[in-house]
Amino acid sequence: MPARRALKLSVPPLWLIGVCLFLPTVRACEKMESPASLLWGLPPFFSGLLAPYLVAQLLAIVVIIALARGRASPWATRAAALFVVLSGASPVLLAVSGIDGHRSSEALWCLFAAVSFVAAIVVMLRARSLDPWLRLERFIAAFTLMTLPLATFLGRIVVGDGVHKVGIGAYGFLAAFAALAVVHARALSSPA
Repeated sequence: MPARRALKLSVPPLWLIGVCLFLPTVRACEKMESPASLLWGLPPFFSGLLAPYLVAQLLAIVVIIALARGRASPWATRAAALFVVLSGASPVLLAVSGIDGHRSSEALWCLFAAVSFVAAIVVMLRARSLDPWLRLERFIAAFTLMTLPLATFLGRIVVGDGVHKVGIGAYGFLAAFAALAVVHARALSSPA
């Protein structure tokens, strides 16, 4: 799939992830909470954990501007790289927050989040010498990798706690993530 087409197909899922920031996502006690409600009055930890929600709309805007102008400018690729790196707070926090030392499942979870982060950074570094459109596409693919641990975490809530523990925002996020994964599967699997 050509890079521009992949970028066009990336805009709706990125937009949906950003919208899901405000949709009811997880049940806390008896009340359904949106990720946005978790940002107010709670430790900065949640801002980092929810970074993909916060960054997705910004990435969508960068891609829309690049597509509208007909070129992936250095500004667009640098902005996208910055936003992807900022979204890396989520897998890093998921990797370090689960360190317990007593449970092997938590250690595996931490390792999974860390590997997702490292893989995304590798994708970004390998994209440096590519054509600007391909570079921008690879940065969105790297964002998909940065988002993988959070998507898996939501999936664990659905499977482990049941569908009554999540709201429409969780399903929207998971659907948007799946769409990004399908669109960028080739980019993530290609050697260049």
